[in-house]
Amino acid sequence: MDQIQDFFTVTTSNDRMNAYIDYTGGNDESALELDKKAVIQFLQDNKITYGIDEHALDTLLSENNSAIFPLTIATGIFPEDGLDGEIHCEFDFDDNNTSVTSSLNFRDVMRIPSVKEGERLATLTLPTAGVNGYDVYGKLIQAHPGKPSRIKPGKNVIFHEEDLSFYATTEGQVHVTERFLQVYNVFEVSEDLSMKQGNLDFVGSIVIKGNVPSGYTVKAKGDIRIFGMVEAASIIAEGSVYISEGLSGLNKGFINAGENLTIGYINQGTVYVGKNIYAENSILHSNITAKQQVFCQRGNIIGGSISAGKLVEAKDIGNRLGTKTEIIFGVNKAVADREKKLLAQKKELQATLSKLNTIEKKLFDQQEETDTAKSKLTLLRIKNSYQKAADQLQKTEVTLEQLTAEIGSEHESLLIIRGQVNPNVIITFGRYKCKIDRNHQYIKMKLDNNEIVMHNIK
Repeated sequence: MDQIQDFFTVTTSNDRMNAYIDYTGGNDESALELDKKAVIQFLQDNKITYGIDEHALDTLLSENNSAIFPLTIATGIFPEDGLDGEIHCEFDFDDNNTSVTSSLNFRDVMRIPSVKEGERLATLTLPTAGVNGYDVYGKLIQAHPGKPSRIKPGKNVIFHEEDLSFYATTEGQVHVTERFLQVYNVFEVSEDLSMKQGNLDFVGSIVIKGNVPSGYTVKAKGDIRIFGMVEAASIIAEGSVYISEGLSGLNKGFINAGENLTIGYINQGTVYVGKNIYAENSILHSNITAKQQVFCQRGNIIGGSISAGKLVEAKDIGNRLGTKTEIIFGVNKAVADREKKLLAQKKELQATLSKLNTIEKKLFDQQEETDTAKSKLTLLRIKNSYQKAADQLQKTEVTLEQLTAEIGSEHESLLIIRGQVNPNVIITFGRYKCKIDRNHQYIKMKLDNNEIVMHNIK
């Protein structure tokens, strides 16, 4: 009996992942006896031990000789490399799409990816080890393990091992690089604000190294620092506002700072601050409100009104043309106007209640005499109107109480003029007014025993 190797040969692919059996022919094929055991032994003699294909064996041993040579007799398993570690962000970076509607403001271009303190920023997927493979010789092929994510917690970000998550330790702008996940509490614009950035609304602080043109709105929960000029724009900060040049408001510019305002000058603007205003130069034709102090030591205050809770200090107030200028202490002008309206509303509601009470009494007397359905319905309407007016009066009184709490004490307020105060300047301490009718220099004014007094400071 001839040997199987006299009729067949075994070869492998270059990567040893496939083994092939090929028919080479022989002198007497009838002398060849093939069975499964003999073929497997033949393969083992050629060191093929892994991935032997049972279907290929059946094809080789079939009586109809349907095998097509060379026949793939064994196949290895390629290794599956491990997956790299990844981070999966919990927020959308691509938030710049603005739907086109009739109310679209085309300055609303930028959406700053912002997060709050304690917010989860991303979750980490750990790398996997992978699955090893084998070639047809049964040799182990080692899988490459996945690489861990290179991204680490950066500034204002903490990583929790228990849930494999990154968290923000402060409010701010999210920034991801190849190495770090960070939260910046300052958003910076390195040029003039333009359509490229649009209106800004940020949970941290904002720095603009240029100008803010008319029509834009800049909001921040922190501070706002502007190195240029602000035109007829709105600047709103829960912290402080710093403007290197000034505000040219064109009677539309608006600044609202929860803390302080430091500015070069203010011209035709409206300003409200929770603490102090520091104006390096002049304040011109503007409506200014500071709950504590206003400093304008090097420039003039001309036109408009200045409301302060404690102190106004300026070089000059008014001008030689007699431009009307108001300095108000204790009750700022906006609060005073609102208080006046609320008091008028209270008086009107009290009068309405008095009238309704009189009408109700008359109807009640008539009902006792007639007792008709119409009189009952009218009386019910009167009672309903009375209740609504009473509720409105209660709300008005509560608002007045809250407003009173905002009003400072004019008895602790002081006006200091280190230069000159001109005629047609109106000084108000609470409900006491004084109109300046001639020039005075180097003076201070305050309320003493319900009388506005003036003292020389030199």
